[in-house]
Amino acid sequence: MARLIILIAVIAIALILWHKIGKARGAERKKLVLWSIVGSVVVLLGILAVTGHLNVITAAIAGAVALLPKLLQFAKYLPFINRLYAQQNQQQNQQSPPTRGKQAMSIEEAMEVLALKPGYTNDDVIQAHRRMMQKMHPDRGGSDYLAAQINNAKDTLLT
Repeated sequence: MARLIILIAVIAIALILWHKIGKARGAERKKLVLWSIVGSVVVLLGILAVTGHLNVITAAIAGAVALLPKLLQFAKYLPFINRLYAQQNQQQNQQSPPTRGKQAMSIEEAMEVLALKPGYTNDDVIQAHRRMMQKMHPDRGGSDYLAAQINNAKDTLLT
């Protein structure tokens, strides 16, 4: 009998909240929804604690923590999550400093990269480029960044 009374009370409270939320507008509606959810969670936790069934919540949290990495992998397929990732990437791209373009290197920097002195010729540039690429090519243990800088220096000096 007590369970039936509690069930009727919960349904009555839910209907009253539904009616109030339906009448509210804008920020007040959001506030009512938030406090309804928080209140429901607190009441549910209180009931579970009083009845001795709080271990169900502990098991659910442990399961959620264990499954979280897999859930995050699947979440990227949801359209809403994809839009959030796109917005975040756009914000990061706007905040990151611009990368140097192909012609952003000055002639002095290019000469320094290829170890050339003023008065160089196109053949000197080609030979210096070949010599540096033999040392710094990624296939020979060099880095992609250095190889790109060497190529950029050659392009800068030959144009």
